[in-house]
Amino acid sequence: MCIVRNIVVCALLAGGSSPTIGATNPASVATYPKIPFVAGLSIVKAVTTPEGDYEALGVIESIDASGYRVVASAELPGESGKPVRRVITRKVLAADQVSSHRMRPYFQTGDALSFPGTVPGFSTAAINDLRSAGKISYTKVSVATNANGAVVEREHACQLARVVDALPTRAVLVNGRDTQLPVLHAKGTCAGDKGPQLEEFFLVDDPANPITLQYGAARSSVALIRIEYPEPKGSGMSIESALAKKEVAKIYGIYFSFSSADIRPESERVLKEIAGVMETHPDWKLRVDGHTDGVGNDVANLDLSKRRASAVRDALIKRHGSDGRRLTVGGYGESVPQATNETPEGRARNRRVELRRE
Repeated sequence: MCIVRNIVVCALLAGGSSPTIGATNPASVATYPKIPFVAGLSIVKAVTTPEGDYEALGVIESIDASGYRVVASAELPGESGKPVRRVITRKVLAADQVSSHRMRPYFQTGDALSFPGTVPGFSTAAINDLRSAGKISYTKVSVATNANGAVVEREHACQLARVVDALPTRAVLVNGRDTQLPVLHAKGTCAGDKGPQLEEFFLVDDPANPITLQYGAARSSVALIRIEYPEPKGSGMSIESALAKKEVAKIYGIYFSFSSADIRPESERVLKEIAGVMETHPDWKLRVDGHTDGVGNDVANLDLSKRRASAVRDALIKRHGSDGRRLTVGGYGESVPQATNETPEGRARNRRVELRRE
């Protein structure tokens, strides 16, 4: 999901199907982990535009038989150098997510909640057409502002063909762990004012939840950084499980404003989970450590990592009632990277909070 300029959101989450509506073709996905389409599913992407780069977050807020609500948020590059926060909510109808071939990935902050007949990404039917026939035709609805500031909505006829790759999987950071997911690769064109415009997609090859992993076009690109979703209580992959085994729990679901220790509202689910773990295990004492990417200088990054760890501690105490005597903090700046700092995906892996039992 991405946000473009100050007023427009493009929801490249690609959506999922209602749990009670729609069917999938399991031919190539049965042997791989499935990303559950559940409330709390969060998709974080790096967006590159002529106006600047930023991270965008898409969160499935709720799901019912009629469809799902998705919330897109980002802090956009501002003219004054200070990020501008934008949040947009959209309701996608279950019937559209199953069968629509009309994509409306762009939204204004003042738009209606729902646009019947369209989906923000690809529907189950569109993905199954790509898988079975190897190609699809669809309509993309774009939104832009003209020289007078008026909103202009246009429709573009698009064609996509599947590309068969030698390695049809990709390692994706899912709940802090590298996870191999099946990939559907497609290239094609959309009609434009200056002729056909090239487009390329890499999607999770799952018709029930075809998350967009990467998107590229003439003026912008979007790359998935990570996927987060609530682990079932008692799951062997949960924060509680890692701490029970005295392993380091790498936390990516706590989001900070750019170059700041301010915690974004989208972090509440994970903060609540950590507070719940502390309540369940009153004898545990936890250390919170902050880590940054390699952008900026070492001294500033070390200070930022410590301030972010302290912000997490303060949030757990003040907002969730955790016992501060059981929480200590530290920070390592950019000194313990998990990946290269040369790519958006690598930098995103390096920006994290770690928990460990003391």
